[in-house]
Amino acid sequence: MRWIPNALTLGNVASGMAAIWYLMFQNFEYATVAVMLAFVFDGLDGWAARKVGVSGELGVQLDSLADAITFGVVPGFMWMQLAMWMNTEYSWPALPVLGWAVTLASVYRLARFNSDMKDYPGFMGMPTPANTAFVLGLMYAADAELIPLHPAVYLVALAWSVYSLNARFEVASLKDCPILWSDRKFRVAWVAVSLAAFAFWGLAAMAVAVPLLPVVSALEKRFL
Repeated sequence: MRWIPNALTLGNVASGMAAIWYLMFQNFEYATVAVMLAFVFDGLDGWAARKVGVSGELGVQLDSLADAITFGVVPGFMWMQLAMWMNTEYSWPALPVLGWAVTLASVYRLARFNSDMKDYPGFMGMPTPANTAFVLGLMYAADAELIPLHPAVYLVALAWSVYSLNARFEVASLKDCPILWSDRKFRVAWVAVSLAAFAFWGLAAMAVAVPLLPVVSALEKRFL
């Protein structure tokens, strides 16, 4: 039973590799399925480790290496895909290369987490899975023409993605969820807004829901 958490983490790696494969061949739908599976594996490995009573440095390092692929390299490929979509209309050859900045920022964040932030009660800066969800949402929003595919929009969104990964603001998470239901009003409001956005825009809603997480933390810190 002690092998189960690490097997789930490797499932995360396999999902990330599958997402990269499908993105290389511009199979957006299958890449989305692979990313969603990675989210599931990433959530289950820690839960399984607690259930079977397994902890150790191997699991910590394996988890970070898996996240570096799935939530570091994969979003970099997504930014490159967005840039290539734009280059059918705008000729900005350097745009795909700029997408690598997200991969670099993600790997740096994961290293910082292991060395400086692993005992932090919540999240400081945007977690790499949430950032990946944000980029995935942008791809759906661009595909549905909910946002303009323009280099200026791309650069602003990319700058936010890179900055948020290692920013010093707090991000709401399950780890720091208030105990009392009366103190969860801002999180309930976030869920309501997110569900409404999903109802109208589908997966494109992640481009809105994810950036609202720091807002929830800021409101809780100010008013609770």
